[in-house]
Amino acid sequence: MVNVSLTRGTASYEAVKGALDLIGDDVDIPDDRPVLIKANMVSPTVELSATPVAAIRATLDFLVEKGVKKFTIVEGTAVDSDTMGGFQRFGYFSLREDYDVEFMDLNQDDSVIFECLDDNLDPANIRLAKTLFDSYIVSVARMKTHSQVVATMSVKNLAVGSIINDDRRLRSSGPTDVRLFSHLPKPLNLTLARLNKTLSPDLAVIDGVIGMQGNGPVTGYPIASDVALASTDPLAADIVGTGIMGLDWRTIGYLWYLTYLRGLNVDDIEVIGENPSENVCKYQTHDELPWQLGWWVENWKTYLDGDYLRDLD
Repeated sequence: MVNVSLTRGTASYEAVKGALDLIGDDVDIPDDRPVLIKANMVSPTVELSATPVAAIRATLDFLVEKGVKKFTIVEGTAVDSDTMGGFQRFGYFSLREDYDVEFMDLNQDDSVIFECLDDNLDPANIRLAKTLFDSYIVSVARMKTHSQVVATMSVKNLAVGSIINDDRRLRSSGPTDVRLFSHLPKPLNLTLARLNKTLSPDLAVIDGVIGMQGNGPVTGYPIASDVALASTDPLAADIVGTGIMGLDWRTIGYLWYLTYLRGLNVDDIEVIGENPSENVCKYQTHDELPWQLGWWVENWKTYLDGDYLRDLD
């Protein structure tokens, strides 16, 4: 069985800390790996697009109780590339007063090369932040709808957040103008599955106390779903989370691919704490939902059967 905890609350700290406490026995943090907290901050100027500081604080307190003494909070914003400005603007730096914590802009990190898929489903190389590969990663994300892949929580927070921001916008210089890291439904969902195969959170935390619905992950509007989830299995956490949002995980390409690729039986997901069916809070989906649902690729397995991490820069 795979455990996913679910708590209710109207305050991020209490809900997140409660969710983590419920799965405390599942969490085993190795002594030889630095602990990274992967926040989610798509825009450094839109606070609703970012992980609430209270959720980070609750996570740090839980980890301190597990014996962790030093932390690095990491992110690489997709908009404006002003990660440190966002940390300051949203109050993250206040955490320095109570914890031994550093902050890192992943967009400035050393890199490794990864093979993604371009607009034509052809291979293309992009850079991923190197620091992530030697660390214990805790993904702490706000529950949100998304402009390309329906919903974003644990899996996508790390997958796209690992990409050096400039490479998210690279285009080919040849006779055809294609986006190398494609945002089209077919290649994007396959690339997200590739990324998760290569690099996955060790611990997933989802703050849905105040989520974002509508045209997320930046220009949506708030919804009080009053829940938090945690799991050492980020895929399972996201599957339960999509149900809380009133969505079907089978309509989200990267979750479908990863579930079948791994052979995860969703009936083996044990939700501890609150009853998911009694806590559904239907999120308004993105205006582009019909376009997003065109992700299916018939021969999908041929795009996910390799090793896609390449040489160091």
